Amino acid sequence: MKQASIYVPVQLDGAAFRSFALFDTFRRQKLWRRPVLFAAILTLSSVLCYSRYPQEGALLLGTVLVVLGLGMPLVWYLSYEHSLHTQAKRMGLLRSPRRVYTLVFQEDGIQVSQDLGKTSTLVPWTDVTEVYRRSDTTYLYVGDHAYLLPHSQVREGADALWAMLQRRLAPEHLHTL
Repeated sequence: MKQASIYVPVQLDGAAFRSFALFDTFRRQKLWRRPVLFAAILTLSSVLCYSRYPQEGALLLGTVLVVLGLGMPLVWYLSYEHSLHTQAKRMGLLRSPRRVYTLVFQEDGIQVSQDLGKTSTLVPWTDVTEVYRRSDTTYLYVGDHAYLLPHSQVREGADALWAMLQRRLAPEHLHTL
């Protein structure tokens, strides 16, 4: 009997890369917490300064704290966006979609080819750490490395891919968003 396999030749563009990067940074790793905490602490400190208004320098210090408390996270986010744009440009994703890798899902593992099939590496199912299914893309994590699988590029269909992932991986590794 022939083994079932799912073939996914992945092409990415700048929008897909940006969407993944925002998901990974802010939703998966939850790196939004520190800037929000920083902003909250400095804003609360500025409110305390404003409550001491008649005291000399309270308004100035409160204003400096609120500007820093809101400005620094804003600058951090803008520099993050700039770094995403720079990385997407360096990868050649801004001009047009670019073929980045091909994954073939098989019962014994995942064949990964990054050079149009000339060489491939078998990734055992046990190396897959997390899978996130979104409405249009599935993110497959192997250790700290992620593979983006746009559903429109899964030849056998996104539901067939998800069914195979459910058969091969433990439920705690699978996340539907």
